[in-house]
Amino acid sequence: MPDGYQQAFLEIEGQEGDHLICWFNPKEYSVSKTNNWTVKSRVGASLPDVQFTGGNPRELTLELFFDAGDSPSKDVVAVCNRLLKMMEADTKLGRGKSGRPPKVTFGWGGVISFKAVAKSLAVKFTLFKANGTPLRAVATVSFVQIENALQLTSSSSDAKRQNPTTMGFAGLSSHTVRDGDSLQSIAFAVYGDATRWRTIAEANGIDDPLRLRRGAVLSIPGTAD
Repeated sequence: MPDGYQQAFLEIEGQEGDHLICWFNPKEYSVSKTNNWTVKSRVGASLPDVQFTGGNPRELTLELFFDAGDSPSKDVVAVCNRLLKMMEADTKLGRGKSGRPPKVTFGWGGVISFKAVAKSLAVKFTLFKANGTPLRAVATVSFVQIENALQLTSSSSDAKRQNPTTMGFAGLSSHTVRDGDSLQSIAFAVYGDATRWRTIAEANGIDDPLRLRRGAVLSIPGTAD
């Protein structure tokens, strides 16, 4: 693995294991946003009146690649079913008898996207075993923002951010490592600045930041440290 390598993930509300780790990091992803404007012509004027009538939510689109051709332990159908489940209403997440699909957050290293819901999903299977079992799939998914967006940056020092992999607050004194966690993402959640990961590493005697053991409890120095 190259230095600093981290796997992208989807944090899916209500799903067992919470994280869906991307088998391969996306080649690219796009974030878009549109605004609404009303244009009214004016008699005798060359330019119309233009009025801003509100903004639309951000949308994030990415393509995920899954290939189990070289791994007998990986199940392409199972991981794609988790994505499809993400599109379905869950009564446990709704109110009363009404359900809703889960909230989802995309993360990659110190970059954490906005809270979103899946707007569309297309899964294409492209390689199969002789018995028809899929070995390779490409999933194209589009998310639409439903909560205030975090800046898509790993070095922001603005208001304290909460990383969905941490499930905590800026005053944490400890953190239990979960799948998808990195020192950078934990620092981003606690301090609002992923570049402060060394503070956590030094406090816990971590020499290799790429080797975080799941279930390990890390001491988190206070924000004033």
